[in-house]
Amino acid sequence: MVDVVDRVDVAFRGEGSGVAELTWGQQSMLLTMDRERSWLPMGGHQPVAPGTTVADVLDELRYSLERYQSFRTRLRAGTLQEVHAEGTLAVEVYETADPLGLAAEVEHGYRIAAPDLAADWPLRAAIVCRDGRPERLVAIMPHLVTDAIGAGVMVAEASARVATPVTGPQPLELAEWQRSPSGVRQSAAAVRHWERHLPSVTVLPPARTPEPVRYPKARFTSPAMAGALPLVAARTGVDPATILSTAFMVAVGRVAGTDQVAVRHLVGNRFRSGLAEVVTPLAQLGLCVADVSVPFDEALGRVARASLAAHKHAYYDPMRLAEVLAGADIDVTRTVCYNDRRMQRASTVEATTADGVLEWVGASSGPTEPLFLHIDDEPGALVLTVDVDTAFLSRADAEAIARTMESVVVAG
Repeated sequence: MVDVVDRVDVAFRGEGSGVAELTWGQQSMLLTMDRERSWLPMGGHQPVAPGTTVADVLDELRYSLERYQSFRTRLRAGTLQEVHAEGTLAVEVYETADPLGLAAEVEHGYRIAAPDLAADWPLRAAIVCRDGRPERLVAIMPHLVTDAIGAGVMVAEASARVATPVTGPQPLELAEWQRSPSGVRQSAAAVRHWERHLPSVTVLPPARTPEPVRYPKARFTSPAMAGALPLVAARTGVDPATILSTAFMVAVGRVAGTDQVAVRHLVGNRFRSGLAEVVTPLAQLGLCVADVSVPFDEALGRVARASLAAHKHAYYDPMRLAEVLAGADIDVTRTVCYNDRRMQRASTVEATTADGVLEWVGASSGPTEPLFLHIDDEPGALVLTVDVDTAFLSRADAEAIARTMESVVVAG
């Protein structure tokens, strides 16, 4: 299938260089990579606009390398990063009669071969051509470069070739602020929040013999939740995010048999001043604890207050928090995680009470949290992706949580 393979060097030179501590978001991502034994690749392959040349695609890659420090960063010993002012990225160029198939093959190869984050540039890229014309661009990078929102900012700015300076601090400046008195105060307050709530955290039962596939993944598609959500929001005056997180906590409480539910929310932190469009990872886990053994409307208020506190205190030095958690009597990693990553589409969905459809769609390659539920919105439905560690919760438990969440929203 592959006729020609070439390698083109893309020289780049950008503003900002130096050595600094990793930012809190980068450290959190590095800890997750270590725990899950994965370099957490992100990206994929995408079509190239007709009429685009190989040189055009290389220029687009050069634009991102020069504009964003995170693309020019390599790890150093301990928790240090080095941002380089210049360098050269080798880009593979392929010629084939099947660009889509080859792009998928190249992407797979990039994903399964972990990079050397101290020696390699974090971006891997390939251009797949047919008859000399680029048809697909493959771009893969570790989550250390950015998170999903930051990736969206990067793609939008690269497409528009934004020439104005980047909005918000780059990683070196962000790391400097986090070491400042203001940053230290923010982290200390966040760690105190975790310490204050640890005594009230109820964790999942001790580990048991896992199922043959220890880390299965499910996809639950629910038009009913999508249709009911705006109706519940209109009736209660509560925002959809709080409604969904409350339904999740109620579902976890019922399945786990506990009134007091602790959930670790993945918080984007982009509501913080100046951080909305930063191209670097910012997301960290916040601790949300509430008693949801009350009528749903009352639970909404409790979760709203607990969630606000969790989001406020989800920006911290993860190494300092790890020290605190290591000395605690409670193993907070035996709680579930939650990630609302909806794009907040304002669309009308026809109300339905039909049960959602759940399908098991493979498995994670390495350790996961006891349960990690992600919410996305698609046209006409909400989609829950559920990763579960069957040493703590069974497939049946995971399905029960998804279906209970749906029934709570529909009944709400």
